[in-house]
Amino acid sequence: MQILDTQEKLRGDLTRLQNIVYHIAQDEIKPEYIKRLSKIEKGLSLGKGMKFKNKNEVKNFFNSL
Repeated sequence: MQILDTQEKLRGDLTRLQNIVYHIAQDEIKPEYIKRLSKIEKGLSLGKGMKFKNKNEVKNFFNSL
């Protein structure tokens, strides 16, 4: 149950991040970055999960975007 709650929170966070980034810097963002965020959000919406072993993996994942 905790995993599902975490996935839901992550999905919401990704959606908010995508909207914020899009509105702040529309002209400065590469379309590929927006596509990646959309793909991740869509996968989470469909119930696909992402597994991270620790906090550093999550941090590295977001830094790699």
